[in-house]
Formats: sequence, C-alpha cells, structure tokens
Amino acid sequence: MPKKKRQALSRTTAGLTHIERATSVVTGRPILISCECPLGHDHTYAEWQERFGAGGRRE
Repeated sequence: MPKKKRQALSRTTAGLTHIERATSVVTGRPILISCECPLGHDHTYAEWQERFGAGGRRE
C-alpha cells in the first residue's frame, strides 16, 4: 500500500493546521506548536488569548 503524503504544517484557511509560536521561559528560544484552532493562521499564544480569552477552549 502506498504511503500517504504529509500536508504542510502552515495553512491560511480556518480549521487547517498552522503554527502557534511561543517562547521558552527557560532558554528564551522559540517554540513552534502545531495548532488547529479557529484562527486558521500562524499566531502567538497572546494573540489566541486576546481573541478567545484566558478561559477559552483550545482546539
């Protein structure tokens, strides 16, 4: 059986996988997290909190 091809992590359409960017508090280095939230584009955790609030559900 042929292997399925993997899709790129970054997409600009809502509901598709994109990147959430964070920064390590220990090393200061960037952390890239695969995300499928309703924002639908690469963003920071702060941008996500601004839109959905601290008590919002993460998808």
